[in-house]
Amino acid sequence: MLDNKEIFLQSIVNHVYFAGSIRSFCTTIGLTFFRNNQNYIDRAIEIGRRANEIVVRALTLSYKELADEIIKSDVYITPYTKDVEELTEKLFEVNLEIQIDADMKLLTSRGNASFDNETMNKVNELNNDALILVNDFNDFCSEIRRKLDSQDLFSYLYPDFYEYIINEISVYGRDLERIISKKDYTEFYLREYTYYFNELLKKSAEFVRGFLDTSHQDVMDLATFYVDSFANLTEKYLKNRDDTSLSAETENLVGEYKEFIISILKRVLSSELYFITPPVVLDNFLTNINAYLFIIDYARNLMKNK
Repeated sequence: MLDNKEIFLQSIVNHVYFAGSIRSFCTTIGLTFFRNNQNYIDRAIEIGRRANEIVVRALTLSYKELADEIIKSDVYITPYTKDVEELTEKLFEVNLEIQIDADMKLLTSRGNASFDNETMNKVNELNNDALILVNDFNDFCSEIRRKLDSQDLFSYLYPDFYEYIINEISVYGRDLERIISKKDYTEFYLREYTYYFNELLKKSAEFVRGFLDTSHQDVMDLATFYVDSFANLTEKYLKNRDDTSLSAETENLVGEYKEFIISILKRVLSSELYFITPPVVLDNFLTNINAYLFIIDYARNLMKNK
């Protein structure tokens, strides 16, 4: 059973990454509708604001040691985030209300850890509010997906992309439910967690390939390689989810894929590559990778020391 310290730590890391992802996804969704779909743009903005509130509350509760780990792991802000958001603003002529500087100030100004009753009450309330946010966001995306499929709505994003973000944020919901019920990580849980992320990274590679200007065959070929590699791992998981060697195989592949995504971000920022989706999506692909590597390493060390 999780103690207060682990409930605190695992909650904050989840909120910083996943609620930050919801905020980023809402930005992307709002940019990919025509103005005659203002209702969906407004709803995306509102859910994005709620996600931002979760992030700020989590950052405010954080403390210095945890903040240092978050900064080093790039699970929230990568070295490319600010430039990518500024590029998105320029390309789409919008104001994203970038607040990275304010967020970094919150992260770096934290004091000592506290797990007293008052703090834990705030954490528990935050977890419950975040779970409501997850459900509302996924309902919103499911509604868009259904209307895209029936051709009652148009978005520049592929319908499958909405399925992808629903699956990613569902991982957030499952982990929140585990934390709220105070359940420890188990080997089985980590293997399932690895499986879910393996699926997510396969889909992100598919979107890299699908969103890219097709004149860049080198990137298309590498994206296809990662789609196939993650698909092969998925098949192995489905055949034997008890095979512990698959975790190491996944982590090695994820490490290589991370370098691929970084190279893409650099080329986007230098105007060598162009994607049909807002650049902030690509930065989310990188934080997705970083979050998986950070959480799986954290969980493994935690289990080893118990």
